[in-house]
Amino acid sequence: MSRFGTDGIRGRWPEPPLTPDTAAALGRALRARVGEAPVVIGRDTRESGPALRDALLIGMGGDVVDLGVLPTAGVSAALAQGLGAAGVVITASHNPWTDNGLKVLGPGGGKLPTAEEAALDAALDAPPTAAPPLQLREVDGAALYQDAVLACLPPGFTLRGLRVAVDAAHGAAWQTAPALLGALGAEVVALGCAPDGRNINEGVGALHPDGLAQAVPAAGCAVGIALDGDADRCVLVDGAGEILPGDGLLLLVARAPGVVGTVMCNAALERALGALGVGFERVAVGDRNVAERMAALDWPVGGEPSGHVLLAGGLPTGDGLLTALFVLGGGPDLRARLGGWRPDPQALVNARVPAKPPLASLGVDALQAAALAAGASRVLLRYSGTEPKLRVMVEAPEQALAERQARALADALTERIRTSNA
Repeated sequence: MSRFGTDGIRGRWPEPPLTPDTAAALGRALRARVGEAPVVIGRDTRESGPALRDALLIGMGGDVVDLGVLPTAGVSAALAQGLGAAGVVITASHNPWTDNGLKVLGPGGGKLPTAEEAALDAALDAPPTAAPPLQLREVDGAALYQDAVLACLPPGFTLRGLRVAVDAAHGAAWQTAPALLGALGAEVVALGCAPDGRNINEGVGALHPDGLAQAVPAAGCAVGIALDGDADRCVLVDGAGEILPGDGLLLLVARAPGVVGTVMCNAALERALGALGVGFERVAVGDRNVAERMAALDWPVGGEPSGHVLLAGGLPTGDGLLTALFVLGGGPDLRARLGGWRPDPQALVNARVPAKPPLASLGVDALQAAALAAGASRVLLRYSGTEPKLRVMVEAPEQALAERQARALADALTERIRTSNA
């Protein structure tokens, strides 16, 4: 089984699959891949970040450019500028502080194609070899990242006159996000910008935007921006304190000829795009899948309802703050711009599971058929690619019906998984 999930190698540090030996093996594999060329690294604010970085460097050696604490897109931007032949972001994104991860980026800053990732995974099992002497260079990643974001914006772009709240989830963007918004002229109210190594994503940020939703009207802000631990996704809050649905974010940045979404995108988004004459396609969950399909279709926008958005003319990987800036380029009155659009009622249940047997072996077809017969309009069942969780999504004409069917499906499947694992 591959050690790589939806977004790199991720787990509880230092337990399998994310052990010091695994990190060192990845370092060796990357060094073998790029030869003497530099490798760029960055990390979020987790307590385990420095230890994981050191384990990676023990195996890697050679020329390494350390950008420090930085959003994932900052490492991506450094690669796009030619600072290295590969990159590693030490982050577990939206996971709790006890987890960490190794996210690998290729030349140019994009995620590795599936086949290349599989080859890298196989290389982790190679016998250990001596690493070349380490040549570690520290570079001001924050300045590089800010310049890269500003270069993506149209000439004259400004937030002057806007009071903006930003919640950085005590994560990678805790310094860069307020600084960049201020550089664009905004009056900034900063939340979630006091990391202690263990509070990343804890009741704050894109996973928990309720605090931001209260702070925005209380502080007289026009808009609020919530980021996650590595700042690659965002959730927006309007001036009244209402949280914008993730599919609404995609609708606001949509452009012809089309938008690539995932199986998690709401059916109401597809209908709204169709009414605008904008194409829409769904792919499996994961920004790499979105990026590959965008490239194949030559479409300018793609993303997930979690707030992870990819934009032609943006950075090589998704960046939550840049997404927010692209949205704000059309004005801060988000609800008015959506023109009354609302997603169909949807319920999401995330259930922890002790194992991940194939869903087909659990009789899911019959369970899905029963939910649809009971009035659900769309059902999606899948395992998380980054956590030991079963994810259940149900859309229905009424919220109560969606929640009832989602819970019933989650309970039935978790019981079957427990039984099969006994």
